[in-house]
Amino acid sequence: MSAAALRKVEDCQEALVNALDGNDVDVLEQSIEALRYAVDAARSVGGWHDEAEIRARADKIRALAHAAMIRVNFLTDMTRQRLDTLAALRGRPATGYSPRR
Repeated sequence: MSAAALRKVEDCQEALVNALDGNDVDVLEQSIEALRYAVDAARSVGGWHDEAEIRARADKIRALAHAAMIRVNFLTDMTRQRLDTLAALRGRPATGYSPRR
């Protein structure tokens, strides 16, 4: 049962990485929700941490999570560059978000 739960997390993590590579926000949101439910289900399974196969699968999931993090950082940087370019075109300094006072 624990292997199945981690397999689901792995599948959802792969789907998230693919969604981050795509341009569809709806698919991205669905992938995030599916991953959240899969992680919650895996957390509810106890006593599986000492199995070698499970540790290997967890390592693969960790690598997929790192791949997703890299994509998020890249997309965030691209967005920041676009905002800076738009600000420069408007003749304003490239500042980040600040609440209006």
